[in-house]
Amino acid sequence: MKTTQNNLISQVIAFIWLPHIVGIIGISLGFQEWFVQKTVLNLIASFGFFSLYFPIQNKRRWMLFSLFFLGGMTVEWLGVHHGLFFGNYSYGANLGPKIDGIPLVIGIFWAVLTFITARIAKALLPDKTNFILVAAFGAMLMVALDLLLELLAPHFDYWTFTPIAPPLENYISWWAFGFLFQLLLLGIEKDDFASDQDSLRVSTHIYFAQAVFFGALALFR
Repeated sequence: MKTTQNNLISQVIAFIWLPHIVGIIGISLGFQEWFVQKTVLNLIASFGFFSLYFPIQNKRRWMLFSLFFLGGMTVEWLGVHHGLFFGNYSYGANLGPKIDGIPLVIGIFWAVLTFITARIAKALLPDKTNFILVAAFGAMLMVALDLLLELLAPHFDYWTFTPIAPPLENYISWWAFGFLFQLLLLGIEKDDFASDQDSLRVSTHIYFAQAVFFGALALFR
């Protein structure tokens, strides 16, 4: 049974990486516009694998996921429409359907990233580390991925700041909201959050697949 589960997780990991590697190859061969427009599909696929194999089957975790989705959408709405937290920016056309100017995938991204970085942080730090420190480190992982995204966002019509460079408050706010979300997640889940190794494997590969993909996009822009 364990061998079957390991084989299944290995297949999931392969499917996590496949569209990202294909995208990198396609962009390097000059099909940048077509693959950039499909970025949202990569993010949705990552959400699909996350939701199936994190695991996130219980009602408590789905409520937390929904809260982080709504929280992410809310702070982004306040940012886009009132210039709060992140600076003056607006979303472009390559992140899929929007609600009042905010792509739905951005809310999903906030929620997925909160869970997977908290799981990675929990695994990397010593067992008895206070959950506040784990949340702080997990939020740093969230900001690290945002730094990669900021390198290419205006070039690929994801979002654009006015002026072009994102202000320091963007990164401070990303860390602050990520920290709050992770405090809530780790405070409620406690030790149960670190009990499943498959969730760690899936979380790690989703995170690094995104990092490699967006890092490659930044190189080929």
